[in-house]
Amino acid sequence: MKTAKLMQVPERSIPDGYRLPDTKWSISMPNLAQMTGSLHIHNFYIGKLKAKEEQLFEHDPELAMLLGNVAEVLKEHAEDLAEEIADRESDER
Repeated sequence: MKTAKLMQVPERSIPDGYRLPDTKWSISMPNLAQMTGSLHIHNFYIGKLKAKEEQLFEHDPELAMLLGNVAEVLKEHAEDLAEEIADRESDER
C-alpha cells in the first residue's frame, strides 16, 4: 500500500487507477440506534459489575471496590450518553 505524500494517509486505488485516501479508519458520529445500543451495553455491564462486586465483597474487598469504581465510571458515561441521546431525539422532532 502506498502513502499519499501530502496527506500522509494510506491510499487505495479503484479500477480506473485513480488513487483515493484509505478511509477505512475514519471516525464518524454514531447514529441514534448505535448510541442506544451502546447505552444498553453499558447498563448490562454495570449490572454485571455490581452483581460481582456484591459477590466478592466478603472474600476480596479490594477487588470488589475496584469493580464498584469501574461500574461508577461506566455509569457516569452511560448518563452522559443518555443525555446525548435525549438531545438528539429532541433535535429530530
